[in-house]
Amino acid sequence: MDRERKSDTLNPEIIKIRLGELETFCRSDLYRQFSTVPITPSRTASYIDNPHGNPEDVVLLLALLNRNLVAFRSLFAGVVFVENKNIRFGWCSGSWVDPEFRRKGLSQLLLKEAYSTWEGRLMFTNYAPESESLYLKTGWFKPVHQFEGARGYLFAKTSRLVPLATKNTVVKRFFKLSDFFAGIISRLMILFYRYRKPENTSFELLEKPDEESFRFIESFGKNYFFHSEEKVISWILDSPWISENNRKYKNKYPFSACSDSFYYRTVKLFHNKELAGVSLFSVREGHLKTLFFWLPPQFEAEMADFLKAFTTKHKLEMLTVYHNGIAKKFLAHKFPFLYIKATGQKIYSSFDIPGTGNYEFHDGDGDRAFT
Repeated sequence: MDRERKSDTLNPEIIKIRLGELETFCRSDLYRQFSTVPITPSRTASYIDNPHGNPEDVVLLLALLNRNLVAFRSLFAGVVFVENKNIRFGWCSGSWVDPEFRRKGLSQLLLKEAYSTWEGRLMFTNYAPESESLYLKTGWFKPVHQFEGARGYLFAKTSRLVPLATKNTVVKRFFKLSDFFAGIISRLMILFYRYRKPENTSFELLEKPDEESFRFIESFGKNYFFHSEEKVISWILDSPWISENNRKYKNKYPFSACSDSFYYRTVKLFHNKELAGVSLFSVREGHLKTLFFWLPPQFEAEMADFLKAFTTKHKLEMLTVYHNGIAKKFLAHKFPFLYIKATGQKIYSSFDIPGTGNYEFHDGDGDRAFT
């Protein structure tokens, strides 16, 4: 645990916590005194289980004033394999500043510390617009991939769609009534929706990939930018950041910590009784997010129809897919969704990586698969 003083106007104490120190830190008196914690037990366990992690990796940066936590930044190790060598880097995955101390340069200060500590090798994705602006202001980051996806809304929940929907009691009632009538329309559309099972193609739904799935993943021919072998997929599925049981950190941690409903599913696609594709997705509180696809292009329509059928069967609120081919299927055939729009994000890197256009990317790359 490294402690430094910065000659900032606030003069915060900067504490760097390495992966090998993380578990001890989370049991310390310092951690227990924080009203806002910089990491939860679930994320701590996941960081420790990261197959790319190294005990010397700095995974937490804290800014303290009078022993009070006023800002933090969290990171975890990632690896890219280019030009026959592994390049380790830090995924930026969480930045928070106490509301009383915002717009005072603390977030940028910790980002500079992260950049220095990780020797200029950082990446980020799954960002909010204001976070993207902060990163790009440094001039360090360039996009390495653009996701072009789709988001479909099966049921309307205006509190997510319209920020002003919860402004006051009158507005709340209006949008609640709107949601009620939209729900009636959605149920009618689902009633008339029929899933047509494709000929010679079938699906199997599992909680986790089985041995056959992992053999297929290993043999899949595409060149993916980030490692997605068995140990990485198992890490993601076995070490989730979201807890369905521990509610203690719901109001103590500023990011995703717990959920009443969070699960992963694996889809196996068979053609003529032979395994032809594997996909992984997550569902959190009615939102289905696709994460990984090992799927030949000729089966994209079948997989899109399966995901649509799953969403309607379970009456999920919405679905988000970043796989370009499958997203196009949703945008072209929107029924029975109330509304489908194009969406997407980028992956940014602070270091040069040659030939990124020759690689494939997964929807769940970065920290998106965990939340």
